[in-house]
Amino acid sequence: MRFVSGVILGYLIFAGAAFLMFRITGHDPHAPASISFEIGAIVFGVLFAALAGFIASFIGGRRDMMAAKCVAVILALVAIVSAIATGFSWSQVWAVIAMAPAVLLGGWMYRIKVSDR
Repeated sequence: MRFVSGVILGYLIFAGAAFLMFRITGHDPHAPASISFEIGAIVFGVLFAALAGFIASFIGGRRDMMAAKCVAVILALVAIVSAIATGFSWSQVWAVIAMAPAVLLGGWMYRIKVSDR
């Protein structure tokens, strides 16, 4: 149960942050934006993706990063399916290129933290 909760909460942290960022700024995630907004959004997404991986691994309670791996796969699959359904956009491409790997980085950071004990 902890593992499933970790995966769900990890994904919700990333998706919730992304939803709020686009909602608050009024930008359409599937429309072109200024380069400064895109870079800021990518950095924001990478940070929250890493946090999502860390929290997923923490709650999941396993040292093998399996919860973070599941969150990364879900994130990438959602971005790919969304791209197929709506057409490729910068946000979906960067979700696969940078944010899914950042989830794994967050899980790896948790693993390092646990190993130091």
